[in-house]
Amino acid sequence: MEIYSITNFEELKNLYFHDDELQNIVVNYMNKEIRLHLIKTGTQDTKPKEIGLVFTGGYDLHIPMEEPWGSGFYVNSIEFNKHSDKQIKTKILLNSGDEITCIAEAIKIE
Repeated sequence: MEIYSITNFEELKNLYFHDDELQNIVVNYMNKEIRLHLIKTGTQDTKPKEIGLVFTGGYDLHIPMEEPWGSGFYVNSIEFNKHSDKQIKTKILLNSGDEITCIAEAIKIE
């Protein structure tokens, strides 16, 4: 398991999620945790792999489902920005045109 926060923020640029399939989003409001279940697409040599992208110390979450570009649930791009001195803002653009945004203190990859 990898954990990212403001202290190792620069390492987030090495993560790659393009074409991963968004399965579901689970919010644990009481514990301020947001969990995205993704399927990393396989290749000829590798099998698809399930990934958990877990945001801890969750502060804000926005999940539009308008699909302005048509239906879809694949990650087009992901962007990480410093939101404050202890929070990271993540923007996930889906191939549907919807942009999921999440502000949290840490991100775990499971």
